[in-house]
Amino acid sequence: MSSAQRLPGGNTFIAEGSFGRLFEVTPDGHVVWEFVVPQFRSFGDGVGLESSAGAQNSVFRAHRYSADQIPWLGTTA
Repeated sequence: MSSAQRLPGGNTFIAEGSFGRLFEVTPDGHVVWEFVVPQFRSFGDGVGLESSAGAQNSVFRAHRYSADQIPWLGTTA
Protein backbone atom coordinates (compact mmCIF):
# COMPACT_ATOMS: atom_id res chain seq x y z
CA MET A 1 0.00 0.00 0.00
CA SER A 2 1.27 3.50 -0.92
CA SER A 3 3.38 4.56 -3.87
CA ALA A 4 5.93 7.09 -5.09
CA GLN A 5 6.54 8.39 -8.60
CA ARG A 6 9.48 10.48 -9.80
CA LEU A 7 8.14 13.23 -12.06
CA PRO A 8 9.91 14.61 -15.18
CA GLY A 9 10.82 17.90 -13.46
CA GLY A 10 12.54 16.11 -10.57
CA ASN A 11 9.70 16.35 -8.04
CA THR A 12 8.22 13.23 -6.45
CA PHE A 13 4.53 12.38 -6.20
CA ILE A 14 3.76 10.35 -3.08
CA ALA A 15 0.65 8.45 -2.01
CA GLU A 16 0.78 7.98 1.75
CA GLY A 17 -1.72 5.13 1.67
CA SER A 18 -2.63 4.59 5.32
CA PHE A 19 -3.53 8.25 5.79
CA GLY A 20 -5.23 8.95 2.44
CA ARG A 21 -2.71 11.69 1.68
CA LEU A 22 -1.47 12.48 -1.85
CA PHE A 23 1.27 15.08 -2.22
CA GLU A 24 4.16 16.30 -4.36
CA VAL A 25 7.56 17.32 -3.02
CA THR A 26 10.58 19.05 -4.55
CA PRO A 27 14.01 17.38 -4.42
CA ASP A 28 14.80 19.41 -1.28
CA GLY A 29 11.61 18.23 0.49
CA HIS A 30 9.32 21.26 0.01
CA VAL A 31 5.65 20.22 -0.32
CA VAL A 32 4.30 21.75 -3.56
CA TRP A 33 0.68 20.60 -3.05
CA GLU A 34 -1.26 18.00 -1.12
CA PHE A 35 -4.69 16.42 -1.02
CA VAL A 36 -6.16 14.37 1.82
CA VAL A 37 -9.02 12.07 0.86
CA PRO A 38 -12.02 13.45 2.77
CA GLN A 39 -14.20 10.32 2.62
CA PHE A 40 -13.90 7.81 5.46
CA ARG A 41 -15.45 4.34 5.13
CA SER A 42 -15.24 1.01 6.95
CA PHE A 43 -14.36 -2.33 5.43
CA GLY A 44 -17.22 -4.79 4.99
CA ASP A 45 -17.72 -7.66 7.45
CA GLY A 46 -14.94 -10.22 7.22
CA VAL A 47 -12.65 -7.91 5.19
CA GLY A 48 -9.46 -6.32 6.48
CA LEU A 49 -7.29 -6.91 9.50
CA GLU A 50 -7.87 -6.10 13.15
CA SER A 51 -5.69 -3.03 12.65
CA SER A 52 -8.04 -1.96 9.82
CA ALA A 53 -11.14 -1.74 12.01
CA GLY A 54 -13.20 1.43 11.86
CA ALA A 55 -13.60 4.15 9.27
CA GLN A 56 -10.55 5.00 7.16
CA ASN A 57 -9.60 7.17 4.22
CA SER A 58 -6.74 4.99 3.01
CA VAL A 59 -5.74 4.67 -0.65
CA PHE A 60 -3.93 1.72 -2.18
CA ARG A 61 -1.95 3.52 -4.87
CA ALA A 62 -2.02 6.72 -6.97
CA HIS A 63 -0.44 7.92 -10.19
CA ARG A 64 0.00 11.50 -11.40
CA TYR A 65 -0.73 12.11 -15.07
CA SER A 66 0.36 15.16 -17.05
CA ALA A 67 -2.26 17.13 -19.00
CA ASP A 68 -0.94 15.83 -22.33
CA GLN A 69 -1.53 12.25 -21.14
CA ILE A 70 -5.27 12.94 -20.61
CA PRO A 71 -6.28 15.30 -23.46
CA TRP A 72 -9.89 14.08 -23.43
CA LEU A 73 -10.46 15.90 -20.14
CA GLY A 74 -9.76 19.24 -21.82
CA THR A 75 -9.10 22.45 -19.96
CA THR A 76 -11.36 25.12 -18.56
CA ALA A 77 -10.73 28.75 -19.24
